[in-house]
Amino acid sequence: MKKTLILGAAIASTLSSGAVMAVEGLSANVGVVSDYYYRGVQQTGSASANGGFDYEHDSGLYVGVWAADVEGQGPSGNAGADKQGIEIDTYAGYAGEAGDFGYSIGYTHYGYTGGFDTSYDEVNLGGSYGDFALDIAVGSHEVINGSDEDYTFTAVSYSKGPFSATYGMFSQDWDGAYLEVGMSTDIGGADAGISVINGDPEENLTGGVSTTDGTALIFSLSKAFDL
Repeated sequence: MKKTLILGAAIASTLSSGAVMAVEGLSANVGVVSDYYYRGVQQTGSASANGGFDYEHDSGLYVGVWAADVEGQGPSGNAGADKQGIEIDTYAGYAGEAGDFGYSIGYTHYGYTGGFDTSYDEVNLGGSYGDFALDIAVGSHEVINGSDEDYTFTAVSYSKGPFSATYGMFSQDWDGAYLEVGMSTDIGGADAGISVINGDPEENLTGGVSTTDGTALIFSLSKAFDL
């Protein structure tokens, strides 16, 4: 929890100090979750702070960086190790529309401090129509003293008003699936949410890292700012 508070305070201090000059298309976000899950995989066993910066150009080009507390997983083959650190994601891409269809293509790098995990690199493809969206990530996970793991993640999601639902699954060297449903509401300009994640412990990811065993209940609070 101490590390969570430090990361959250550092992000808030940067925003409040005016250290970032006003730039059209530039925004920032801060948040906290009761437990950090990503694509159905648990990243912490306690509260986690997060925050980042995004720049979106009128042309559709975008770039950003995002960070969050992580703990207790460790790299492939070392799950359950008492490792803490910070996840730092950097990403860039292009998003556009063609009539009622939305589309995007991008690249994401996932890096970690503190020996929590090794790095991931992936190409991201997305499409949407109305309240439905399809996201595909094709990536590679660096494995120390071994062959890198290749994976494909596919997610189908539906969102309407405060309700959202996502079904995600892994393939290639990884195997696992999960379902997440959630609700969100505005509280004083911040987005408050609650979600339930259900995974099948019989279909775990390789390397000792798995989708959640049974059901997890997650609370979140986040806020975005234009800079």
